[in-house]
Amino acid sequence: MDNGQDSWQLQSAQQTVSASAKETKAKRMQNDALARLKALRKALRAQTPSESSADQIACVQGGGELHFVNTTTTRAYYLVKKDSWLYLERENDGSSNILYVVRKLPDGRLLTKAMVD
Repeated sequence: MDNGQDSWQLQSAQQTVSASAKETKAKRMQNDALARLKALRKALRAQTPSESSADQIACVQGGGELHFVNTTTTRAYYLVKKDSWLYLERENDGSSNILYVVRKLPDGRLLTKAMVD
């Protein structure tokens, strides 16, 4: 084989590994987001109901769902549409914030972003 083909095969293999790593990261982020949402729902059921507490799911125009959970200490939003989603969790006192974003592009590539404060 010539160097051009070897180089192409190496790039192709690196892209496959990179795509697999992105998929693994995206799945790990989604598992964490869903576990956190589940824990907030459980905490909400255990607390005394108040006007500010909520656990709602709304259908989004164009397909998808928005999940909203608000406890006495934390609020969380999980928006999922096709293969893309985001999760935002904020402490009501501003002490902690989490944002996960996963977007699947039309060409199949995944964009991921995680911000924890």
